[in-house]
Amino acid sequence: MAHKILIVDDEVNVLFVVKQAFAGQVEVLTAQTGAAGLEIIQREKPSFVFLDIAMPGISGIKVLELIQGLDVSPVVWMLTGDEDLDTASQALAGGASGYLTKPFDLERLRGVVFNALLDLEKDRKETLNEDKPWHVKKPKK
Repeated sequence: MAHKILIVDDEVNVLFVVKQAFAGQVEVLTAQTGAAGLEIIQREKPSFVFLDIAMPGISGIKVLELIQGLDVSPVVWMLTGDEDLDTASQALAGGASGYLTKPFDLERLRGVVFNALLDLEKDRKETLNEDKPWHVKKPKK
């Protein structure tokens, strides 16, 4: 399964930089508003979503809340230009897997995404193999 990631941020330069960071490796979708991000999530079902916390219109925190009611369950990390830990705590309590502050380190951002995608693949393979009678989990020595 080819993974898609979505970046939802009102800053065009952030969308551009992140898209370039993953060029040729995963499909990157972008949205400049929370409403557009929700539409893309429902239509494209990305595996991973970065949400900017402070956006005009629907905030990233509200988008995170609305994702919980959808039939998709992407890994969600928040992006914020504000180092206010209360907002980050609120995002984590709301179901986000983590957050990065802007300006972010591109290698850190790439590591977050690729580690999450590897974990998703591992979970998917384990789930697929659980129902097969010939699948025996070997005890670790």
